[in-house]
Amino acid sequence: MWRFGFVMWAGWQMVRWGAVCALVLWLVYLWQGFNGAFVLAVLTAIGGLAGLRVTLRSLYQRESAERR
Repeated sequence: MWRFGFVMWAGWQMVRWGAVCALVLWLVYLWQGFNGAFVLAVLTAIGGLAGLRVTLRSLYQRESAERR
């Protein structure tokens, strides 16, 4: 049950921060259109979401190892 709860929580974190990134990208696009700032924002969003995924995965592995 713990694993299911953790996976649901981690999924919620990805959705929540993905929505924040999408909102920021939408605002940058409306403000300046498709230019260098938008591309930089896209790369930053991808990097941030990838970092969040790596962090959540390592947290899951560490917590799983401690529960055994």
